[in-house]
Amino acid sequence: MHKYASLNVNWMFKEGFEESDLTDTGCGGVPVNVPHTVKEIPYDCFDQTMTCMISVYSRSFSLPSLDGKRVLVLFEGVSACYDLYVNGKSVGSHKGAYSMALFDITEYVSPGENRMLLRVDSNERNDIPPNGSTVDFLIYGGIYRDVTLYVQEETYLKHVLFRYDLKGDQATVCPELLIGHHGPDRQLIVVTSLYKDGTWIWENRQLIQVTEEKHSISLHPAQIERVQRWEPEDPQLYQVCVRLEDENGHEVDSECCQAGFRTIRADADGFWLNDRRIKLIGLNRHQSFPYVGYAMGRRAQEKDARLLKQFMGLNIVRCSHYMQSRYFLDECDRLGLMVFEEIPGWGYIGGEEFQRVVFQDLENMVLGHFNHPSIVIWGTRLNETADDDELYRETNRRCKEMDGSRPTTGARWQTGSHLLEDIYSYNDYSEDQNGEHMLMTAHQATESRERLPYLVSEHTGAVLPTRPSDPEERQEEFAIRHARALSKLLTGDEYMGGFGWCMFDYNTHNDHNSMDKVCYHGVLDMFRVPKWAAWLYASQKSPQDEVVLVPCSMVGRGERCEPVPFYVLTNCDYIEVTLSTDRTRTYYPSVKFPGLSHPPIEVTENGEFWQRRWTGAKIAGYVDGKLAAERIYSGNPRLAGLRAEVDDPVIYNDVVDETRIVCTFEDENGNRACHHRGIVSVSVSGSIEMIGPSLIPTMGGCAAFWVRSRADGKEGEAVVRISTPREEIDDVYIPLRLEKAPEEW
Repeated sequence: MHKYASLNVNWMFKEGFEESDLTDTGCGGVPVNVPHTVKEIPYDCFDQTMTCMISVYSRSFSLPSLDGKRVLVLFEGVSACYDLYVNGKSVGSHKGAYSMALFDITEYVSPGENRMLLRVDSNERNDIPPNGSTVDFLIYGGIYRDVTLYVQEETYLKHVLFRYDLKGDQATVCPELLIGHHGPDRQLIVVTSLYKDGTWIWENRQLIQVTEEKHSISLHPAQIERVQRWEPEDPQLYQVCVRLEDENGHEVDSECCQAGFRTIRADADGFWLNDRRIKLIGLNRHQSFPYVGYAMGRRAQEKDARLLKQFMGLNIVRCSHYMQSRYFLDECDRLGLMVFEEIPGWGYIGGEEFQRVVFQDLENMVLGHFNHPSIVIWGTRLNETADDDELYRETNRRCKEMDGSRPTTGARWQTGSHLLEDIYSYNDYSEDQNGEHMLMTAHQATESRERLPYLVSEHTGAVLPTRPSDPEERQEEFAIRHARALSKLLTGDEYMGGFGWCMFDYNTHNDHNSMDKVCYHGVLDMFRVPKWAAWLYASQKSPQDEVVLVPCSMVGRGERCEPVPFYVLTNCDYIEVTLSTDRTRTYYPSVKFPGLSHPPIEVTENGEFWQRRWTGAKIAGYVDGKLAAERIYSGNPRLAGLRAEVDDPVIYNDVVDETRIVCTFEDENGNRACHHRGIVSVSVSGSIEMIGPSLIPTMGGCAAFWVRSRADGKEGEAVVRISTPREEIDDVYIPLRLEKAPEEW
């Protein structure tokens, strides 16, 4: 379909709903832009029901002459259900916080000015997954993904499913067209074109018959020679463009999508991509952010994908526990980050209406995200629910009917669950009292004598919640438990792989772990600032990509009385450590973590007498016999500076766009002052605004925040000023450039 207009800006929002709102254009409210949340929440210690409400979004929009045209509007994500009205008349409803909905509003509109209104219900309703039980995350509320208006011909492409078979470097393509059609039967020509890096490389033309009754048309198979495969290390992408033409060669409609060629197989011997066995190592990801919940745009979604792939070096992510933003998935396609995506659910299977929405969500996920080469596994069970063979046979059957090219699975919390999918996935938090022996065997989890395809869908995080401000020994243990789990996954042939729980901290209900409504299970904090556990993953990368040298210590006497033992997370071959006036000692990777590319190094010795004054320390890392990284620690560390780093110094102001700024308090040697309990004060000038409060406390020596554009179209400069009460710290100024978004944005 051809986008006529983005409807992301210039909405009016108000809490509550009255029948008069449908016709009263002056019904009040405040101007807002999408993405939007019904209420910003504090970082912690808030009322978990504060986003549970009925609210109204309204917006005017203008249309051209509509002779022989169809008008459609697409909502990509509204939490949790809504009724759509156009010019005071009911168009339809949609249930589901994570699924898309396309409405044909042709009969409700006219040329010129029109008005759209959404009555949004963001209450936690037990007829809409994942609610119904005590869910370990918040669902928030509001229009938090894009809204797009389309003006189409009477025949239009709803979606193109780029289906293919692959043998060697030859692809047999047979796209399926999901078509909307109104009026008499007609013949059209379908032109399918393939582009690589902007260059046309292949085309196929076919004649099709379009009728009102036929909503899906599969094209005849066609051959493409010598395609390049999508690989995690080399994600080759193609652009597929499908054009409908009438008998005169005039374009009726067209759609372009990103695609990649690869084969997938999952069996008891592992996971196979392009006939190559790959151990799946990843983390689980929620889509939430501080203060605004789900209401963050493209740039923040893409940044999360880069943190997973480029910073932590992972090869897969589990979208827990629902379908996620197309912007996140698009970036996974580009990066080569594989994806396990699942339908919404958490511990509860409802009645007939609930299950109707489950089937709707499944279709929405599989058809809506079909073309993403990064998605390699579909989750067809609701997370951590008991067996329901009737329901899960049906979800698996429907999924296979829509897409037989990807394996299916579902995350369980019970051992011995019935395997109705291709892969047995289990959320494994088993360990001994010391956290030293982690993860069940596949036979223990499946309770099967047969060797089954087995995947650990969650591990580690839930059994040792760790705040950024926790003592260093707890933060170190959190990282080392991830190392132990990784070691077992990598050395055990029975494991297809595993996903750590989880990528970052997130807000949740008070039933789960923390009464302050924050779940501290992440290897990053809620602002995506790394804990030491994140550096454990990052240290598994090659030093040619990035040299990592991160001690799990402040390296001094104060925190542990004695400075040793502590681990150093590094991908260096060895390290040299000098503690105070003790001799320099050399340490090598620990043998406790077989399978890791770069096991942590344990520093165990200190020959310095405890009554002697501590004079500082040095840790040096070596790669191929050469000094690659060095950390210096003072004998009298003090707060000496504030380093502020912006993710992207240029943001767009004709759309809602955000960028993050991370403020790190440092000592005189540039080490993070992890125990500094300070505060930063933020003010902005120009056409930007803060997300969240302007006074931000440090967590583990860091304070981070996002700013966003006002989407008023103004270009030029904006400035973020960061201040602290400490006299020795100068104010920091971050300049931002505001521009128009490029056409492809």
